[in-house]
Amino acid sequence: MSRITDPITIPVDILQHIAKDNAAVRLELAVWFYTEFALSSGKAAAFAGISRVAFFQELAQRGIAIAYDESDARHDVEAMEQFNKTFPHQLS
Repeated sequence: MSRITDPITIPVDILQHIAKDNAAVRLELAVWFYTEFALSSGKAAAFAGISRVAFFQELAQRGIAIAYDESDARHDVEAMEQFNKTFPHQLS
């Protein structure tokens, strides 16, 4: 894997040409990273500056399938279990 040493800068004239604000450009890049480079949905959503649920909704609007495997499910279950330990609910 190559090392990235310099951030990528998008010239202003290109941004003006595509006529999208920074949030829209970040969302487009996040979707591209997700679909083309298998970036996780969490990292893609964070890059776009939106919640994971909002990112999933964006993918659905674009007709892009959500990559969700057994590992993702285990991670979500572990996160929910930790949440329940941290914030236990009381049954009445």
